[in-house]
Amino acid sequence: MFFKETINKMNLISEVGYLTFVEEFNDLHKVQKPHWVKEKEIAAAFGDRSENAEYISAKEMLRNIDKRLRFLEKIINSSKVVQIQNLDHSKINFGSCVTLLDLRTNKIITYSILGTYEANPSSMIISNISPLGKSLLNREKGEDFEFIINSCVYEYEILEVSLHIPK
Repeated sequence: MFFKETINKMNLISEVGYLTFVEEFNDLHKVQKPHWVKEKEIAAAFGDRSENAEYISAKEMLRNIDKRLRFLEKIINSSKVVQIQNLDHSKINFGSCVTLLDLRTNKIITYSILGTYEANPSSMIISNISPLGKSLLNREKGEDFEFIINSCVYEYEILEVSLHIPK
């Protein structure tokens, strides 16, 4: 188990998440950007650039690609890559999949805890530094706990803890 303080303060990322961002970076840098540079050059050859929709569109695409490349580079260079399969998941850890029972509604909810850049609440992936993610870390199967956010109290029982398996 990482120390809880370390998990909460670092930009952690799973190896799968890291490789996904590297793959996107390489595609943008080696395929998409050269394509749009060429499109911009072709459009520029048609003359007046101020009214040239193709030129303006290609220029905008290049701006968006460059912005995304800078963002991806920041993630790639500043994140600590964690091989989640090598961590202990007998307690909730970074890279754990956690099944909870909401004790008020009797609904079962399953979350995976990954890094900030991998978080996707609609896919039930929460960040290790989110309020619920922080509250879950280092807890065990069978444990009951309260979670308070925005003055609302939630009560859960931890039903299962396992390794997150990417889809």
